[in-house]
Amino acid sequence: MRAITVQVRAGLGVGRLATAMESLVELHPELCRSGFAHHEVSDPVAATPAALAEAEAGLDLQAGVLMHVVWLDAGEHTGRLVLVLHDIVADRLPRVLPWLVQAWKQPALVS
Repeated sequence: MRAITVQVRAGLGVGRLATAMESLVELHPELCRSGFAHHEVSDPVAATPAALAEAEAGLDLQAGVLMHVVWLDAGEHTGRLVLVLHDIVADRLPRVLPWLVQAWKQPALVS
């Protein structure tokens, strides 16, 4: 398992981020399926360990869930994304975040 946690700006949009996740998996079928969770939190830093545990638990090789993302949404403040990949696709981690950003920026091109 490989993980990355990144600080993200406020207001990513739950629907838009979920759509970007779906598009990412459609464009990169080696990721099979993905999991996505959204939590409203007051302190994303304090919530990160629990989010990492949730993301790890969300991976399921048998069901094909090889990527799981948890968005810690702090409302008007910066939040965090916790992204976890299963070992069999872990080598793609450096590329997944840019792919996800592109999918979020241009939903019409990838949906």
